[in-house]
Amino acid sequence: MRQVFIVLGALAGIALFVLFGAFAWGRLRPPTPAQAEALRLLQPATMPPGRNAWPLLWLIDYDVPADRIDAAYAQERAHMQDWASHMPANPSMTAMIYRPLAATQYSKRPAISNAEYRRLCAIGEHDCLAKVRAEGQPLRDLLARQSGRLAQVEAVNTADELWDDQPRSVYAFALSPGFQNTEDLLLTATVADFVDGRQAQALVAVCHQAAGLRRLHAHTNTVLGAMLTAVWMEADERALAGMLGELPKDQVIPDECMRAFALPTQGDVSLCMPMQQEFADFVAIMHEGNSGRQNVFERLQTAVMFDNRDFRLQAPTYAWACQPSLQSDALADRPLPMASLLTVRNDFFDTLSNAGGFVLARIAAPAFTQYAARNQDYAASLRLMAWLLRTRATATTAAAWQLQLTKALPTLRGKGRRNISVDPDGRFLRMRYYATYPDHVELALSLMK
Repeated sequence: MRQVFIVLGALAGIALFVLFGAFAWGRLRPPTPAQAEALRLLQPATMPPGRNAWPLLWLIDYDVPADRIDAAYAQERAHMQDWASHMPANPSMTAMIYRPLAATQYSKRPAISNAEYRRLCAIGEHDCLAKVRAEGQPLRDLLARQSGRLAQVEAVNTADELWDDQPRSVYAFALSPGFQNTEDLLLTATVADFVDGRQAQALVAVCHQAAGLRRLHAHTNTVLGAMLTAVWMEADERALAGMLGELPKDQVIPDECMRAFALPTQGDVSLCMPMQQEFADFVAIMHEGNSGRQNVFERLQTAVMFDNRDFRLQAPTYAWACQPSLQSDALADRPLPMASLLTVRNDFFDTLSNAGGFVLARIAAPAFTQYAARNQDYAASLRLMAWLLRTRATATTAAAWQLQLTKALPTLRGKGRRNISVDPDGRFLRMRYYATYPDHVELALSLMK
């Protein structure tokens, strides 16, 4: 019997030695070529030169003088970093609530109540002109009360980039900027100008907004910024189409509109910088999780479950956005091979030495598929709007619109098979989305009243 126990003990020791060796090899072996390339592509981009819209949005609720906004934001940023550095190891929910420094130095702008917000044209509003007409004077009074906020949103649309420059060390605690009550407020004010008779001014303004959104979309390092600017752009497109549908066919299209809706380029379809930042945020969270904020047992558990040295296993599921071939496919509106690109390539050694990382990499994939499809819809909408602007002067009937669309479909679809159609009565031009969200099925652009 003793010999049996000796043999069993020896076998158990060999098994443990093999497992430890496999674990160590999984941690110490170099990245695969695909992982190394992904890590190279995911090096964070540097902020482009020019005015950053982030401070303008971050301080949108405070009445900060225009010439003090950048300085006030720099002070806020340093204050937040200092606050996060003093966070206790196991903070309570109360301790994790950041109180902006700006609240002690500047007065708050008038808040927009839920009832007032319902007067505005929401992002998904299908007929902003009808809503503005129906809301009448109370809406105009609301816009007048929000003149300070409106001026700051207009400044957002003249900025060069939408860049989250918060230190990664405060990522888990940082507040997002005030995206709500910004572009919807500005678009409602622009449509009100149109409804109230300032039509030429409104046309230029809505296209100026679209040009600004397009610039911010191409120069943002956040997925949230890319997705929001895409949605805001489509709200502008619907409003512009509605305005044009009420104007004579010989109405001169402002040059600003033609520039805003020039055909899409690779910069319009790339999500590389947002995904680089998404990966950097993931790395920051994982490092935070394995820092002194955890107790000894939690730190040991994280160290065993996650290989935090270079995150090689997760990198390919983020780096898809930086591949030139995928950007070319998106620009041509081809179906994107997301299932293949987001498949986590692992083996026994990865599963053993980085089990937690393997699970996290698989969880992220479905959301990334939607990001890619949503961004592809955005580029397709630019192409469709450019065609509408060029065509409206010559298409005066439903039959004419149908004929023009039939001729243009090969160009509008690119290398894909996107569903684009004109209603039988010629009232709407419709484009099906690739991204699948609730109540997010198609872009409908008004052609004729």
